[in-house]
Amino acid sequence: MADLRLQRRMEQLDGDREALEHIARALEGRVLPLPSASEISEFTSDEVAELALDPQGIKLLLEEMPAAIALLTHGRLLHANSAFAYAFGYRSLAELIEAGGLEAILPQGAAALASENRAERSEPVDALTRSRRRLKVAFASSMLAAEAGLTLLRLIDQKVLDEETAPSTAEIAAKAALGRLDFLAKVSHEVRTPLNSILGFTELMMQERFGPIGNARYKGYVEDIHQSGLYALSLLNDLLDISKIEAGKFELDFTAVEVPELVEDCVNSLQPLAKRARIVLRTSLAERLPSIVADPRRLKQILLNLLTNAIKFTKEGGQVIVSGTMADGELRLRVHDNGVGMTKDEIAFAMQPFHQLDTSPRKQSGTGLGLPVTKALVDANRARLVLTSEPGIGTSADVIFPPERLFTSDLSD
Repeated sequence: MADLRLQRRMEQLDGDREALEHIARALEGRVLPLPSASEISEFTSDEVAELALDPQGIKLLLEEMPAAIALLTHGRLLHANSAFAYAFGYRSLAELIEAGGLEAILPQGAAALASENRAERSEPVDALTRSRRRLKVAFASSMLAAEAGLTLLRLIDQKVLDEETAPSTAEIAAKAALGRLDFLAKVSHEVRTPLNSILGFTELMMQERFGPIGNARYKGYVEDIHQSGLYALSLLNDLLDISKIEAGKFELDFTAVEVPELVEDCVNSLQPLAKRARIVLRTSLAERLPSIVADPRRLKQILLNLLTNAIKFTKEGGQVIVSGTMADGELRLRVHDNGVGMTKDEIAFAMQPFHQLDTSPRKQSGTGLGLPVTKALVDANRARLVLTSEPGIGTSADVIFPPERLFTSDLSD
């Protein structure tokens, strides 16, 4: 069987001899691979005669080229060097031709190389290897003889092609973020229904709506269950917020926010927590602060997160101050405490999801997502979060809004 295939291949090559001779005549006066006709015209007639190649010389020339080269005549594979065959997993040109020639590589044949603007380089097209593996390739083509339909085809380096067609790091990250968001959204939907039932029933039991709980320990257990449910709900919300921001699906409702009203609202909400911890919570706002362009609900979440953290890491008798000032055209909201403080390494650690410091003077529960979520929300509101801290001295968390996020007209009234 192999002998018959070889015989047919030899007959085919003999039949191509006339065409190869035509190639030699077509290449008279040309040197492969000269880039322009103007350079070719500089050769003298004697030099042109010396450069004429017979069919065997053309084959040798193509074989010695480092690139994967093929010759087409009217879209049919006429000849190719070994590099071209190897590029698609064939052990020889004969094996490639026996498999179907160009159609074995390109299911659409030469039509896949057609370009509306007749560019010398094709767009990436679908191709098949000998093992039927699909890949994207591109070719550079040069017309050698229009009347004979003779075309020189060069396979562009696959490594270069992969670099050009591969998705960017940003695209890969965005796709991964969308995948995480979709997964978390589905998990959240499935978990919220039973979680809301747990919270609702435990609240009824804590309030003893249908009669007193006989054992005080049971009441304590119900409170623990309720707190655990709130913790799980908080974790779901924080995870969804981070995932939405990473995936670019986080929607904000930007409007004018009055800083004094927002700060007073947040401070009043946390005064009971501060009093229980015996911590002084107060404000120090400059007069006539401009309004901020931000999402009021998310900005409130930012301040509540920072204030809760400050109270958590401040000892009894300490104080937490919320200040608002203007500096260099920027509005700076600062939450400062004289608590335990942090080193630079501890700040970096605390900014990582699910990382919690053990420096709190009181036993606290948390998700470890407070600061990472806060940082993500600050970035989403087009502001900057700057943390400065010193162990034993305290911590300052600054939310800085640039001039373009302020209604500066308020300052000139």
